[in-house]
Amino acid sequence: MKERREFLKFTLAGVSSLALPSSIFASSPEGEGYKALVVIYHPGGNDTLNMFIPSSTDEKTGYPNYRKARDVLKVKNLDLPLRINNGEVDLTQGNPYSLNNQLNQAYTKGFYRHEGLDVATNAVMPEVAHLVNQGEIAIIANCGNIVEPATKAEFQAKTKTLPPFLFAHDHQTKLTMNGEAGILDSTGWAGRLADDWSSSLNAGIYGMNISVSSNTHMFYGNTTTPLLINPNGVTSYARLKREIYDEQLNLEKTNMFQRLYNELRKHSFSMQDTLLSDWNNVDSSFSSKNAYGGELFSYPSDGQLNQSTPSYTSKTLLLQLKTVTKLSKIAKSRGISRQIFFVKDEGYDTHSNQTIHHSKNLRGVSLALGDFNKALKEMGMENEVTTFNISDFGRSLGSNGDGTDHGWGSTLFAMGGAVKGGLYGTMPDLTLGGDEDISNKGRLIPSTSMSQYYGTFLKWFGVDDATMSKILPELNNFTEKDLGFMG
Repeated sequence: MKERREFLKFTLAGVSSLALPSSIFASSPEGEGYKALVVIYHPGGNDTLNMFIPSSTDEKTGYPNYRKARDVLKVKNLDLPLRINNGEVDLTQGNPYSLNNQLNQAYTKGFYRHEGLDVATNAVMPEVAHLVNQGEIAIIANCGNIVEPATKAEFQAKTKTLPPFLFAHDHQTKLTMNGEAGILDSTGWAGRLADDWSSSLNAGIYGMNISVSSNTHMFYGNTTTPLLINPNGVTSYARLKREIYDEQLNLEKTNMFQRLYNELRKHSFSMQDTLLSDWNNVDSSFSSKNAYGGELFSYPSDGQLNQSTPSYTSKTLLLQLKTVTKLSKIAKSRGISRQIFFVKDEGYDTHSNQTIHHSKNLRGVSLALGDFNKALKEMGMENEVTTFNISDFGRSLGSNGDGTDHGWGSTLFAMGGAVKGGLYGTMPDLTLGGDEDISNKGRLIPSTSMSQYYGTFLKWFGVDDATMSKILPELNNFTEKDLGFMG
């Protein structure tokens, strides 16, 4: 039974890469060469106010208001040093965040301040802090699902419409994946783009959209669906008794549906053979080292990370991004022009024990981004691959004593050689119950929409204005359609 489930899983994955005929009005990407987007999803609602801490002295938008609202969860106003060696973060002599060998205590120890920016990076993210300082990460303030620009007064007067089921995980995730804040019943924004571009990408069995995690609504269009790849990479059918299936496929079938099913299975096996051949013939070794002096995508010890055992720092993102490096290298060698990868980093719904859980998540994110950035540079692909994050929503500015509750606006980031570093968007008023708090908990009304955020990436990706209106129809509700953080 298990083998049958495995077979069906792989078969469906194979079928999912098939695209139905595209519209005769389909477009193609602007610009030559290979470009890829890597989307990191933090399910549960990431507390980005403790990821990128408001650090200015402004009474409303800076640290003073943050300190008052955060209570026991506040990150201390302490500048931490970064040890840099040959232009890279060097943690071989220890971590600047180290505190009693407890990562949850290090989480609130302090931050890395960035010259000229009104945000600072959490202590447990030294690799990310360095990339911000180098201008390779841009930070986008107070972004979220919003249909059009609106104020608290307009929402209260009901002259502007709130997104449906605000603060609910499933619904806000669906809107985030849709790229439309006002419509739940919609295809995914990346799926719509694949519908439009599929015939012009030379993508073959790979397609444009690849999930290196679970399935995602973001990749489903009207005529296209994604390719699903195991986080460990492309795997073999050997354990599924391939020779038995080959014999079955060669048996003559009289029933029309049996013949169709056989053809689908043959396609799946053929596709698997090609994927496995590509995977095994691409070198994925790197000479660069991580911040601890180890191999890229290797996991540091608990002692190196200054966390007591047992360790639960996320390794999943590190593994998935390692797989993306290899897949992007394969795609470029095959002449595929555009790809979007989806990876998922679990565990962000921090209603309780936030210092324990969120500290380990943030440390894992920083490790993964640091290694991924170095790998892309060694492959000479840092200008061709742009990475960014999304979540259901942000979390409440106000603390519940042990964690945070569902919020709205969120601080997001973009990383890559084509990214123009800095702080973008508008820092919100952090007054609890203030003009930008839809509640009294610090649920901040976004000043930048997800449409604007996605639109900035897609313009760099080669989406023309006419196609952009189809992919992100709500973008037309905003004056600023390009936030300016992509080169």
